Amino acid sequence: MRWLRCSIGVFLAALLVAPLSAQELTGTVRGRVTGETSQRPVQSVMVTVGSRRTMTLADGSYQFTGITAGALTVQARMIGYAPVTQSVTLAAGQTLDVDLVMTPQAIELAELVAVGYGEQTLGNVTGAVTNVTSEEFNTGRTINATELIQNKAAGVQVVENNEPGGRASIRIRGATSINASSDPLFVIDGVPVGSGSGGGIDVGRDPLNFLNSDDIESITVLRDASAASIYGANAANGVVIIKTKTGRDRPRFEYSGTVSASAVTRLPSMLNAAQFRSAVEEFAPQNAGQLLNANTDWLRVIDRPAYGQEHSLAVSGAGESMDYRLSVNFLDQDGILQGTNTQRISLGLNYNQRLLNDQLSLRAHLRGSRAADEFTPGGALSNAAQMGPTQPIFGNETSGYYEWPGDILQSPDNPAAILELRLSKLTGGDDDDQLDLSGFDGVAAVRWQY
Repeated sequence: MRWLRCSIGVFLAALLVAPLSAQELTGTVRGRVTGETSQRPVQSVMVTVGSRRTMTLADGSYQFTGITAGALTVQARMIGYAPVTQSVTLAAGQTLDVDLVMTPQAIELAELVAVGYGEQTLGNVTGAVTNVTSEEFNTGRTINATELIQNKAAGVQVVENNEPGGRASIRIRGATSINASSDPLFVIDGVPVGSGSGGGIDVGRDPLNFLNSDDIESITVLRDASAASIYGANAANGVVIIKTKTGRDRPRFEYSGTVSASAVTRLPSMLNAAQFRSAVEEFAPQNAGQLLNANTDWLRVIDRPAYGQEHSLAVSGAGESMDYRLSVNFLDQDGILQGTNTQRISLGLNYNQRLLNDQLSLRAHLRGSRAADEFTPGGALSNAAQMGPTQPIFGNETSGYYEWPGDILQSPDNPAAILELRLSKLTGGDDDDQLDLSGFDGVAAVRWQY
């Protein structure tokens, strides 16, 4: 019995001593957080000691109790300030004061996007903006810059024009007018181009024909009405901002070349000579005497295999305080209809110079091109669809091409004769279906930063 009473006494004594030992192995860490520049308390700073954390109060103070004694790391973090870490040693039963000083630090929250005639951080742009970079562009053969973002930007519809040098249709949020233009405003390196609501420089049938697709670094589309705060009424149909490439790192030479071939795989189903003769004899027998014995597929007369080639050469590089990129491009593309072709040679130069410890920057972005567009003569395709398949291609003693007898006004013209007339006018240097154009755009800017 005495042994049992002794055991109970020892157990109770251990229970009384244990809390005292635990209390002696812990301590308190407290302090105050201030800003280095203002010397004022900083509120809502996250302070961490081991696995425990707390936020500073309005006076910048914080406190941890029951911290295990030993070597500790006190850390303070807050957006806009550099993290602060301090190593301390806490003795058992000690109240340790650890004051921390936070240093303001600028941090990069988001990449820059081109907006309007300058740049803004992506986080500051509140409107509907889609930025498509060169890594996301459509691959393959592209003649017009708008083909790079086809099906890449929500709310942006790009409809190609299959005629070489023809104007591609781009619609942002659909058609915006019944009888006026729905084309957006294009801005290339700060220069507005296009004949839509935004106006600006317009070269050829498409405002982007002078631009080499290999020179483009990114395309940003401003889709909503907030773009009007930058461009006013010019942004009624949206804005497409194009940024061209600049030099990076060591000198670099780039070459890209493509060769293409196109052909019509399916033509509209038309009446052949026998079917056409039967239809005339049934519905207009009085004209049956004009039918001859040929079997001509007029659509095949005016179409052809189309071949094209494009070559691009660029030299770029960068130094400690400057970068440059010079590019030249040549394009020669035939159309699937005879007499259609576009040729272009373009030159681009981007140069950036930074001076006075990067406080002064000079920028020059220059682009120029010379293009020759030959497009389908008026009526060639429609006359090919109307011309009777029983009539031959050749036969008139005057021109050498067959024409309906009597030269009736409503009779279709020989499409082969239309094409030949156009070629003759080209040889003589007088043609309404050819555009020989030269285009140039550029921007020079000086920026002072302090």
